[in-house]
Amino acid sequence: MHQLERVTNLLTLLLSARRHVTFDEIRNELRGQYPENLVAARAAFERDKSLLRDEGVPIDSVVLGGDQAGTTGYRILRSEYELGDIDLEPDEAAALRVAVSTIRMGQTWGVEALWKVDIEPGPARDGGAAPVVVANLPVDPRLPLLHRSLASRCEVSFDYNGKSREVRPFGLLARDGWWYLVGHDRSVDELRTFRVDRIAGEVEVGRSGAFTIPEGFDVSAVFPSDPKLLPDNVDMGADVAEVLVDASDVGVVMAQYGAGAVVSERADGSTVFAIPCSNVRAFDQWLLGFVDRAEVLSPPLLRQHVVDWLESIGARA
Repeated sequence: MHQLERVTNLLTLLLSARRHVTFDEIRNELRGQYPENLVAARAAFERDKSLLRDEGVPIDSVVLGGDQAGTTGYRILRSEYELGDIDLEPDEAAALRVAVSTIRMGQTWGVEALWKVDIEPGPARDGGAAPVVVANLPVDPRLPLLHRSLASRCEVSFDYNGKSREVRPFGLLARDGWWYLVGHDRSVDELRTFRVDRIAGEVEVGRSGAFTIPEGFDVSAVFPSDPKLLPDNVDMGADVAEVLVDASDVGVVMAQYGAGAVVSERADGSTVFAIPCSNVRAFDQWLLGFVDRAEVLSPPLLRQHVVDWLESIGARA
């Protein structure tokens, strides 16, 4: 059984318990979900309990008496776990309704959240029209796992663009209808951005507390502002391209990327620049603006892609 399913069942059991229950009782209730070996079962239970607590779930533990003297019992008190009455003002409730109505998360979570705070979803109570959905954010099934890994400081492993990645997640961000994971990619020892829906297969999660997020880290501040840095699902063998730019346009590229992007200068005034190409479509659009005044030198796959792309444009002309 996957740990996520077992932890969910443990959460449900501890929430529904009318008294503190022991590990043996938990193991009996969740029969078949923990290993048969007692030591392995105890270790798995401790990991599950730690994961719930890292997520902010208040597991109450007490040492029992009577015929269970000396044994630890566990329970989640609903009064500490569930959201109480937050007593929203009318204008605060209206703002919350607008926020939920204008962003669709691909699920009914937003509507259910309104019910939990006694706000009726739909048109405003003053008779105004219901807000128009302005953003549709798909909910990838791996998002909850990534959120938990971020909260628990767990390293994650997955395949992306045909390569194995080991990432320390620093933040998750939604942009332009897609979710992005930003973190330190140990495979290349650099900060990288991954589009969550482009992750191939399952995400493997390591132990809790494996790293710390740099102090003052702001995921929105480090998120690439250049669309050519945003990842897509096309792997050209490198994240940076060497582009030879005609002397007439060197000033334009220099203003965009600065002197640090210069790879080499040639006698005729043309210059080779290092240009981000993680997002091949955005790179294509950038390159097209130079018409015949820029040439891709490397990587070879990207150069061939540009040749094929230009030939296809010529064939349609």
